[in-house]
Amino acid sequence: MVINLAMYHLRTVEALHRLRSFTLAAEDMEISQPAVSRALAEVERRIGGRLFDRSTRSVVPTHLGDEISAHAAMAVATYDEALNRIARHMNGDDGVVRLACLPSVTAALLPAVISDFRRDLPQVGLKIHDEPQENVAEKILNGTVDLGILAFDSTIPPELEVEEVASDRLVAIVPAGHPFAKCDELAWNDFAHEKFIAFDAVTSIGPLVGHAFAKHDVAVETVQSARSIPAVGGLVSAGLGVSVVPEMVVPLVKFEGIESVPILPPIERALVVVHRKRGPLPAVVERFRQRLLA
Repeated sequence: MVINLAMYHLRTVEALHRLRSFTLAAEDMEISQPAVSRALAEVERRIGGRLFDRSTRSVVPTHLGDEISAHAAMAVATYDEALNRIARHMNGDDGVVRLACLPSVTAALLPAVISDFRRDLPQVGLKIHDEPQENVAEKILNGTVDLGILAFDSTIPPELEVEEVASDRLVAIVPAGHPFAKCDELAWNDFAHEKFIAFDAVTSIGPLVGHAFAKHDVAVETVQSARSIPAVGGLVSAGLGVSVVPEMVVPLVKFEGIESVPILPPIERALVVVHRKRGPLPAVVERFRQRLLA
């Protein structure tokens, strides 16, 4: 036996069982009392049994009415929760934000943004991918993530929308006993005769520092290269050489025995938020993007 009941039928049964009144059920559902009576009559006809005994003074569920009303209440609650979740998703109050960004951004820029975002929207999921510069744009274009944060350069594909989110200047990091540690500032040509700890070319920092030295016609003696910020910091801390990092990441390399020194003229790294130009972002992703730009 197949019983075909619409949601308004189930709402009628649930409201009558809960309120025991046609008048109150009609007010609760925001329909007319005759509409409630017609809906109940249709339910009873399709089920083939009486659900409520009614008089001018009372509405009393039958045994069948109690059984059917329990199922109706569960169906109505599930349906309403689904509608609420859809509404929250459309309003940007629910869903998942997928983000790819440079490791330095994950460690230095994102924590405060995520903490603020989660405080307002704790139910939103965040999936963060730490990626080198060359992988961030690729993950957006292939649909793995919705947003990316990377260093601005000419390799960013034209299919992506680009907005600057932050910038930070390059600074030197040196062992505490190094002569540079006593300086208030350095010039780029001061590095010409120093042992240098470089970042790999696949990072966003390596090419930027390389361009800075080239711009000022400085040739450095690279004694070691590494990919991660902690690795470079550890090598500097061990006294193997000096290095240059974005000022944002200095707290991440504050090993014992490391000092940071400004470099003049200043050179800055621009960090940008990128996403596909095609079509609007999901509402929750747009809310996170706005929070980043704020």
